[in-house]
Amino acid sequence: MRIVTWNCQMGLDKKLEALASLRADVAVVPECSKKSAVALREHGYKTLWFGKNPHKGLGVMCRDDWAMRALAQPEQMWIAPVEVDAPVPFVLMAVWACAAGVTRAEHYIGQVYRAMMAHPEWFGARPTVVAGDLNSNKIWDKNRVMGNHSDVVRMLREHGVVSAYHEYFGEEQGEESRSTTYLYRHEDRPFHLDYVFIPGEWARQMKTVEVGGYKQWAKLSDHCPVVVEVEL
Repeated sequence: MRIVTWNCQMGLDKKLEALASLRADVAVVPECSKKSAVALREHGYKTLWFGKNPHKGLGVMCRDDWAMRALAQPEQMWIAPVEVDAPVPFVLMAVWACAAGVTRAEHYIGQVYRAMMAHPEWFGARPTVVAGDLNSNKIWDKNRVMGNHSDVVRMLREHGVVSAYHEYFGEEQGEESRSTTYLYRHEDRPFHLDYVFIPGEWARQMKTVEVGGYKQWAKLSDHCPVVVEVEL
């Protein structure tokens, strides 16, 4: 199974070939328009879309011979739980962590933290995958008293869910050697903000983890895709 997250930076209808090249079985696509999500159905995918602005929301897709359904409308921006009836069924927590609320603690990773605190039922009965643009990294922990990046990573680990990238490459949070986004598409402004978290038992069955390169993807988006392949 290939799990993909790629923030397409809008205009996905003009980038469908690039997305298709990732051969995703399941994909989380932040900054996807509602129209583009619907159009993907003509390319062999089932799709869901979440958001308020029809031009810029959170798209979720899976291969057409699988089924998926939203568990609930997101209470946070935008963290969407989705059941995926793959050969090994799982709950996908799709993420595009946005600015929300009036305090620093409520923005970005704070939305993920609040969603996890409010919904422990997303974890347990089925395996859980968390994927998307978290807009977060351990390097900014000190800016938050509670609900920071490390708090979320710790909570996920307590649920038996780990970062595929960090398990595969043996790197620590905040010390990533491969960047997933380049601010304003500038190669000298790299950050690691996009993640795929998978059940710990799946981590032992990973075939590969790939992060798209700057030269190939910067012409399409300020983010590069993260692709995790697991043999279940």
